[in-house]
Amino acid sequence: METRDAPAPLTRPLAWMGLRKSAMDLAVEPPLSPMAPVDLDDDGAVTDVLNLALEIGGILLSSGEGAADTVAQAESVAAAFGLPGATVEVTFTSLTIGVNRRRGRPPISVIRVVNYRTVDMTRVTRVSRLIDLIVRRQLTVDQATAEVERIVASPHPHSFRVAVLGWAMLGCAVVIQLGGSPLAGLISMVSTFALMYANRYLDRHRLPSFFQQVVGGFIAAAWALAAYVAVSNNFIEVQPSQLVAAGIIVLLAGLTLVGAIEDAITGFPVTSAGRGVETMVMTGGVLGGITIALAAFERLGMSPPPIDPAIAGNAAVHIAVFAAGVGAAGFAVASYATVRATWLAAAVGAIGMLIFQAVMATGLGVVVGSALAACTMGLIGGILARIATVPPLVVTIAGITPFLPGLSVYRGLSALTSDQTGIGLGLMFQALAIAVALAAGIVFGEWVTRNLRRSAAADG
Repeated sequence: METRDAPAPLTRPLAWMGLRKSAMDLAVEPPLSPMAPVDLDDDGAVTDVLNLALEIGGILLSSGEGAADTVAQAESVAAAFGLPGATVEVTFTSLTIGVNRRRGRPPISVIRVVNYRTVDMTRVTRVSRLIDLIVRRQLTVDQATAEVERIVASPHPHSFRVAVLGWAMLGCAVVIQLGGSPLAGLISMVSTFALMYANRYLDRHRLPSFFQQVVGGFIAAAWALAAYVAVSNNFIEVQPSQLVAAGIIVLLAGLTLVGAIEDAITGFPVTSAGRGVETMVMTGGVLGGITIALAAFERLGMSPPPIDPAIAGNAAVHIAVFAAGVGAAGFAVASYATVRATWLAAAVGAIGMLIFQAVMATGLGVVVGSALAACTMGLIGGILARIATVPPLVVTIAGITPFLPGLSVYRGLSALTSDQTGIGLGLMFQALAIAVALAAGIVFGEWVTRNLRRSAAADG
């Protein structure tokens, strides 16, 4: 009988070379014999295992993990403690786990509703390592439950001020990546500080997230237009489209558009629809705030310059690559990632931009470039994450953030508000196509990595 340490075929070089397995690699392999099989007749013991698996799944789902990976890892936890027949179902923010027992004993199920909160990638890293220990039979149920409680109760690894600095790094990097000047990057940083602190204040007063997005969109657009008006007569070039695009990416980076598309690709259409509607509503809030700012400035006789029909930024390749790395690192800091994960995210973001620029130079277009860049980031990010013992999710989410189609969204909105309906809809559809390309590329790249690392035992 094969074990997890059985020799891997040469067609799977990452397994043959002994690359460390991630929690997802272990989750898709046959479970080892449990350390202490749970008594299926003991309602309390079975419920404890189900609650533990569901708590871990809730942390993963609330942090942006796809539904398919959440299900696989939660089920692997249940199987490790003697419940290989446990089934997990994800429906938007609701997780349900159930298990059938012997004849004459009723099945047991547990349900949990996930409340989205600030994403903490350090928490995800700790949970991933916990899953690794559980699946390798190194913890009891009580020990694992206690560790989950410590993870949930632990504070963020750094303060909110540092996280906002990460968001500001992302905003500045996006502007530079799009060809903006250092002054424009600095203006974007100030705008990001303003909108993040404003949203934090509104969140403390329990204002619904939609209206927070409206305020954020208004601040991003108003600040960009004000900066343009202030410096346009001083021979200093500031493009409002670059500043607003950076604000859009900052506001939408924490949402789940790419995750929603990933869920649709991996077979969770209901959850995908829920996430997609949520993202559309929140994006509508951002666009509403931008529209209000544009209308207000137009009323005051201060209109932005005409929108350039080009989609991609025009920064030099080496500058764009550096900016993408900084932007990915900024998002990692904003998401409370570890120092090691932040460096990896920077490397993956820079590599992705290098691939994107190479594809754009061939004339294949921004959608194809985004897809190939995301595929590369999924593949290389997965390998580097396994080497550095951090979850691939932490690296890939940060890596693709600078590629979100903020500029396309803003230009599409500007065209729609200028009665250029055809152009505006085309740009909006192109933004959606870019998001689909990013999601598909990440899913495919990670799938390739998992199959290259897949051991012989997983075929059993």
